[in-house]
Amino acid sequence: MLEKIMAREGTLARLLVLYLLWNAAGVLGGSLIYLYFKEAGVTVLELVLSFLFWAIAPVLTIHLLDRTRGLNMRWIFIAGIAVQAIAYLLLALASPSALVLYLFSFLVGVNCFLFWVPFNILFFEQCKGQEASLSSLYFAINPFFGVFLPVVGGFIAQSIGFPFLFFIALVMYAMVIPIAFFAIGNRSLSFSLQNSISDLKGFRTLILVEGAYGGGIAASVTVISLFYFTTPADLGVFLSATTLVSLIASFIVSRISDAFRKRRKFITYSGSALSLATAVAALATTAMGWASVISLRNFTSAIFYPFTTAIVLDRQRNVQKTMVAREWLLNYGRVAGIALVVFSSILLSDIHYSLLLLGLVILAYPVLIVRKGRMISAD
Repeated sequence: MLEKIMAREGTLARLLVLYLLWNAAGVLGGSLIYLYFKEAGVTVLELVLSFLFWAIAPVLTIHLLDRTRGLNMRWIFIAGIAVQAIAYLLLALASPSALVLYLFSFLVGVNCFLFWVPFNILFFEQCKGQEASLSSLYFAINPFFGVFLPVVGGFIAQSIGFPFLFFIALVMYAMVIPIAFFAIGNRSLSFSLQNSISDLKGFRTLILVEGAYGGGIAASVTVISLFYFTTPADLGVFLSATTLVSLIASFIVSRISDAFRKRRKFITYSGSALSLATAVAALATTAMGWASVISLRNFTSAIFYPFTTAIVLDRQRNVQKTMVAREWLLNYGRVAGIALVVFSSILLSDIHYSLLLLGLVILAYPVLIVRKGRMISAD
């Protein structure tokens, strides 16, 4: 028994080291990408449309690999890191244009399956009995780097140039490959998408709603922030400052989550607060106002999201099926959420209105939780 516990902790530690390096590269290299393309003349609508390529790519990847037998999880994982590195190589070498941004977004989307599904399977298999607290740690690592690395990235981009920043991220991703080789054991990944989706009965609508909100908010907040913060240094400071509150919220939720395990109450309250904070963000008209409402949104989001993962894992025994189906459903939802942002940008002529729509979208989550009742763990 003791040997199993030690083996589990060793595996989890290796995964966390890999996850730390991966997130550091992503935050440093990825925080200012859309400012880079906006400065090059890519339009607001083209920036928003690029998010569709990010969401569609993993759906296509999952369908391509559906029912393929004997996939080696280690090599899928390493392929995902390589695809991410190639995406940043493209940014470092190619002149910025809408086409380059679309290709970059598609490559990053492919990586959503190749990297994230194997990682999530391995990580959350180690989390039995600590789903919410370890989910809080999982969601806190990115904000931790987000507190200071965007400022560093902004300084590098402004003083040396964006291509050099992207090259640094490329090198950091390349460094993850040998670590992944030793951290990920030889293990087969096979799945049937249809069976995996069936295994998530009762949670499918919830995951679609989560994906719709997440995809839409990624597109809208990223693009709207460029209206108020137009230099790498200013945008880096904004991202760091508004991420700090996410980190604080993550520490709060990690303290109380597994101690009380009141999943439905936490989701109902935090989901409702997230809905309100998102809708209020549509009213911001100044840089300071935008930073304030996004800080509030980030705080409620950091409390909300660990529980969306925990409630699924509470009820699902097969983590592999869960993660494959969850990734597929999340990205279908993301396409719908991004489409709302496109709708606001074109037909309503103001991307800010998308935040009102997305506030309504995420409000459906706590409503569904209440309706599903016993299916969601309340203990």
